[in-house]
Amino acid sequence: MHVGMIGPGLNEPGGIASVATSWLSAKALEEHQIDYIGTAGVGSAPLKIGKMAAGQARFLSRLATGWRPDIFHIHMSYRTSFYRKLLYLNEARATGRPVVIHIHGSKFEEFHDSGSKHAQAIEKAFRKADRVIVLSEAMANVVQEWMGPVENVRVLYNPVAIDTFTARTSPSETEIPTVLFMGRIGERKGTWDLLNAIPRVLERVPNAHFRFGGDGEIEELHRRAEAAGISEHVETLGWVSGEAKLEAFAAASVYCLPSYNEGLPVSVLEAMACGLPVVSTPIAGIPEAVIKGETGHLVETGDSNTLADKLIELLADPLAAHAMGLNGRARAERLFALEVVVEQLLSIWTEAIEGSRL
Repeated sequence: MHVGMIGPGLNEPGGIASVATSWLSAKALEEHQIDYIGTAGVGSAPLKIGKMAAGQARFLSRLATGWRPDIFHIHMSYRTSFYRKLLYLNEARATGRPVVIHIHGSKFEEFHDSGSKHAQAIEKAFRKADRVIVLSEAMANVVQEWMGPVENVRVLYNPVAIDTFTARTSPSETEIPTVLFMGRIGERKGTWDLLNAIPRVLERVPNAHFRFGGDGEIEELHRRAEAAGISEHVETLGWVSGEAKLEAFAAASVYCLPSYNEGLPVSVLEAMACGLPVVSTPIAGIPEAVIKGETGHLVETGDSNTLADKLIELLADPLAAHAMGLNGRARAERLFALEVVVEQLLSIWTEAIEGSRL
């Protein structure tokens, strides 16, 4: 199978590039040709515009030379990303080849509901596509609410390279009780809710340590921790990847991501792959990964007291926490492992190609 894939540059930060990079490393795709065209990236406004223009030029140049993959796969987020990718959608459709659009973005539903023009543009794009991939059953249900019964929507979970992560075989009795957070530091990821929970946790687990990995409002995090008198229990790691990420997971007792907006966060899947219990929020696709009382706990957004109580419960009982973590690892192997997800992706592509020939 020959696939033309359109998305942000593979070296750019962010979830879409991470997912695409994982896919391209899968054994299941080794016998298939994937031509990836990067269309955008981070940086100053002029740099972003330059990357967008270069991506469009590469795409049109390939089409002009007769490039016709069996199927196009377009990664699409909200706002600017959505409208930029509409151009690629229309150009790909003009070739007569099937097109799959893959919806990412923590605020896509909010974007749809922010105005009738956005809603109409989204629904029109979804009807043009041969298949629309969403990250969770929850999002599939939302799309059905928007459009009524449609048959081209498919759920594909984000993948985790399960073999990259190792779950510990037994809980450590000597380790410092450690809560790990990874993501952009700020309100959307629930950073301040976790920070507000720390004093309550320390009352019951006085040696608890909290590690925050990610970019964003790091100085504000330090300021708030200092004001609350908890600085000695708070550590910032900056943006972590590769071995540093593996080491951060390995040193943690519990993973916590009390987000307000998500799709299906890869960091939660990675924590499960590492055998960590997860404390998160019941939004978007998270409840399809974190099973309450089985692989972790789900706490309503903004409820710092309950968040603290669930963290205390896990930190104070390493054996129970370890058991939940192993349940999470098993669930990740079954549903989110890279090769499992990519086999499902291949089925979606095949289905779309065969459907376009009817």
